[in-house]
Amino acid sequence: MPSPNPMLLGTTLPFSLRHARSVFAGSDPRKIAMLLSLLQADYGHVAEECCFALDTARWTTAVTAGGGPTAFAYNAVRGGVFQGITGVTDNDAVAIVAAQTFLNPADNPFFIISFSMTAVTGFSFECGMSDPKTDEALPGVTDVDTPTVGNGVTDIVCVHMDTDQTLTTAELVGDGTTGAAALSSGPTLTAAAYTPSVADTYVTLLIGARPNLGYAMVFDGERQIGSFSVANGPDSGVLIRPYALFRTRNTTSKTINIRYMYYGWERNG
Repeated sequence: MPSPNPMLLGTTLPFSLRHARSVFAGSDPRKIAMLLSLLQADYGHVAEECCFALDTARWTTAVTAGGGPTAFAYNAVRGGVFQGITGVTDNDAVAIVAAQTFLNPADNPFFIISFSMTAVTGFSFECGMSDPKTDEALPGVTDVDTPTVGNGVTDIVCVHMDTDQTLTTAELVGDGTTGAAALSSGPTLTAAAYTPSVADTYVTLLIGARPNLGYAMVFDGERQIGSFSVANGPDSGVLIRPYALFRTRNTTSKTINIRYMYYGWERNG
């Protein structure tokens, strides 16, 4: 077995991007991406496996007032998940939000979430990154058809889907303090192209931000639906944080299981 002696790391800064590139010189850049959680010198990250009690130093929860929804909490099903239940009242919602707001779009932050729902009709979800909302139990995108951003939000990139809207498919929406809200475009997934296919199948989203830009990748189970981008997004210097919100849009309760969340950023300071 190779010695773990730190002196064998070479002359590059340990656990840095240059270190990884020196080890995997000329290799597929996807290998570097797989190592991001180890490259602490250049990248920060928060990994949530959802297999322990929800850590309130990392995450806060929100629900529609009135006592109908059940807030996200640890549940031992399926190897451990964070589970939230909307309840049966139309428009009731559950949300989970990063407890700290410190991501700068200039540092290329991204958020990955993998979740399932017990029904794929009569619902709404919104997952992404934004500055804080006035009401965390309501979405930041108040109208996806136009699109329009509200609820106290000025800077956002998110995947938003709402079966009560005219546009009922999942859309990437971006907006910044200095721009107007915009919908997704190619390269490989255009607007109005995706709805979750089967109840209890995990949907995995990767949502990323750069100054005044947004991008996303969508997976339905193991099948990649595609990637898409939006020509607006959070302004550089406006601090944002990850979140996920789910609503029932009829009188059928929806149970949401989140199996993991992960967000990261470049250390550019």
